[in-house]
Amino acid sequence: MSKERDRAPLSTAIPPPESELDLHPSACWTSGLEVPRLQKSADAAAGDGLAIGQMLSGRYRIERELGEGGMGVVYLVSDQQVVGEIFAVKVLKEALDPEALQLLREEVRQTRKLSHPNIVDMHSVNVDGKRLYVLMEYLEGKTLNTLMDEEFGRGMSFSHAWPIIEDVGAALGYAHDHNVIHSDLKPANVLLTTSGKTKLLDFGIARVSRGPLLHKRSGLRALTHAYASYEMLKGEEADRRDDIYSFACVIYEMLSGDRPFGELNALEARDVGTRVPPLAMLTQGQNAALAQALAFNRAARTASVENLVSGLRADVAPRAHPTPAVVAGIIAATAAAVGLTYFALDKLWLSRYSVTVQSQTSSAHQPVFPAGTSATFNPPLHSIAVLPFVNMSGDKNQEYFSDGLSEELLNDLARINELQVAARTSAFSFKGKDTDIATIARRLNVASVLEGSVRRSGQTIRITAQLNNAVTGFHIWSQTFDRDLGDVLQLQAEIATEVALALKIRLLGDVATRFELGGTRNPAAFDAYLRAMQASWRGDENGLQDAIAAWTEAIRLDPGYAGAFAGRSIAYSAYAGTFAHGSAIREFFDKAHRDAHQALTLTPEFVGGYLALADYYENGSLDFAQASKAYDRARTLAPGDAHVLRNSGLFAVEMGHTEPGLTALHRAVVLDPMNPLSHAALMMGLYYSRRYQEAIVAAAEVITLNSDFQWAYGYRGLAHYGLDDLERARASCEAKPDDFGRVCLAVTYEKLGRHADAEAQLAKYKARSGDSEAYEYARIYAQWGNVPKALEWLDTAIRLRNSDLESLKSDPLMDPLRTEPRFQAIERELKFPD
Repeated sequence: MSKERDRAPLSTAIPPPESELDLHPSACWTSGLEVPRLQKSADAAAGDGLAIGQMLSGRYRIERELGEGGMGVVYLVSDQQVVGEIFAVKVLKEALDPEALQLLREEVRQTRKLSHPNIVDMHSVNVDGKRLYVLMEYLEGKTLNTLMDEEFGRGMSFSHAWPIIEDVGAALGYAHDHNVIHSDLKPANVLLTTSGKTKLLDFGIARVSRGPLLHKRSGLRALTHAYASYEMLKGEEADRRDDIYSFACVIYEMLSGDRPFGELNALEARDVGTRVPPLAMLTQGQNAALAQALAFNRAARTASVENLVSGLRADVAPRAHPTPAVVAGIIAATAAAVGLTYFALDKLWLSRYSVTVQSQTSSAHQPVFPAGTSATFNPPLHSIAVLPFVNMSGDKNQEYFSDGLSEELLNDLARINELQVAARTSAFSFKGKDTDIATIARRLNVASVLEGSVRRSGQTIRITAQLNNAVTGFHIWSQTFDRDLGDVLQLQAEIATEVALALKIRLLGDVATRFELGGTRNPAAFDAYLRAMQASWRGDENGLQDAIAAWTEAIRLDPGYAGAFAGRSIAYSAYAGTFAHGSAIREFFDKAHRDAHQALTLTPEFVGGYLALADYYENGSLDFAQASKAYDRARTLAPGDAHVLRNSGLFAVEMGHTEPGLTALHRAVVLDPMNPLSHAALMMGLYYSRRYQEAIVAAAEVITLNSDFQWAYGYRGLAHYGLDDLERARASCEAKPDDFGRVCLAVTYEKLGRHADAEAQLAKYKARSGDSEAYEYARIYAQWGNVPKALEWLDTAIRLRNSDLESLKSDPLMDPLRTEPRFQAIERELKFPD
């Protein structure tokens, strides 16, 4: 496929930088305009070039040149009257006569009435002295012709083409319903943005050079002959069936890599009697639908876009939106695995009951919305979600880098006290899904959404970031950054600062220093750190081992990397509490303790270090007073971090600090609404607070998000048990029984008078777990009224340093023991905070 034919008349192409990065000129585009009735005017020429900082109409500041074509130069401009607003402007090289100028303005006015997610926004035609310019939406991505040139020279598969066909069809159908004809549909006017959306450019603009002006100087210059219908080439006024012909030409070329009539246009093909060759990938019915849309005579041509799309829909699999990975060259998008802010490991992950919990939302259920968002959308003004940046590197194995970079940027933003940041798990739950920005914002209850792409080549990266106002739908800010990998930490801080300023948030102190806490400037160490995070998200023993190895490599490369020490510390604690045996348990906890202290020695104000230290004291040494201090410090440093709030909030409830703990847990759900772990922590906190009815509601939300979350059924059963609703307790405990469910079944069966069944559940539990579940056996015996046995198993739990002892102070199942002297002595021994 020739790369010279069918080029956009003018793109906003960024010239390739002088580096090893293979960045194509089409990496950044805005809509190009075909403008008629041009009269040469030397003093009007924008081609002379506008200087950076120069103003158009006293309002739009030139930020940089994006590209130049035969008819004009496109610049990125910032609106000096509305802070944060940016646009693309095409400054024409030549002047228009009054008649053509008026027609151009009318066409833009008509196009501006179109409000559709697949149609680019056109704003206005403006005059600045003798300069004429068109103000339009600034977009980044690749046009379809560039995508086909680079990735699909011989045609793309129907599964990749179909989502684009649907989106373009939706845009065209909407425009036709509003009596707007495109008149110049071609691959160069179909844009796939870096966020995975399809946008149709240049509605109606080409018509300015036809109609009443057709036989004047402009002629047919705005037509792209290869995609123009027979009637348009004959000079007839355009109607919707001409768009359908052009659309069919584009579809045919997408699927085959060739145009339906080769190098012939419609006039030439009709004269020689050329027929459309059928495509082997299509059914007979689909080929017939495409051929009808390519009919030379309007009367025989498909009457509507909907009919064309419907004819092609036969035998199509369920829709999958063109992900940003398609734009990058069919990089397969993988579902986001379990991952949390700062580190992939979580307090609840460490529980033996939740190792296999996944954070994806079940496709069978709608996500749980934050309180107050179901009816109206009124998010906090300074709230944001950071979507996973798209991997544009052309290498699927680089996914860890773009995901990790997105998470680190999210962490930077979460350190801004005035900004409410949706947690990683919820934001990443939309990865690879056909969900628009407005829907994401509603589900996460945020006012703005940051998205972008990452392209890495060796030691060089290009990051494109775009901030969107989710309420108005307008872009707030966007920028492309080219950096050496060693500057990535500074770049993260720079992007975070730009986002904060765009949102009009006042930054206090040395922001860059605050963002860089715990980081590294060693590119290889940073890469190892990101690989460690990806490995830890796998949630199994091999994943933890790989994560520990990668964090160790990061530390070897940069011994001052506090973030790597903190990450490895939490991984050590996770391994000790979940997979280690015998003396190895203590060895791993000791390593976790050393790494946590080293992280804080290197960076005393690093929240990750305090999380690691709290994790060690909570699970490794059972020094709950010290754990409480570490959590308090982490919450002070990161008051808006869902991970910190979830872990510290549940810990606070367990320590008897009910109200502040529940406040933190509710806040974690608001920040991380799509994460079942957030709702599970709230469920547990409500249960330990003896708010059983609320715990049942929270458990239902966990199950809605993940129906395989086994211990949600157990806690729901215990909440029913607490309400003495034994039949509902039994039903919930039996729904998906696991080891924890056996506790629920053992106590419920006993209270129902099913003594043999209760004993059988306890026997199975002991046979499976041995002494390691001593605390759980004590709970069962306490509810059975066997106080000596309960205290005996509590002594065993103390001897084994069982981490479940942290809930002793608030656990409702332990209430029968609270007046026992030995129980009270155990409480004192465990060093609970005041």
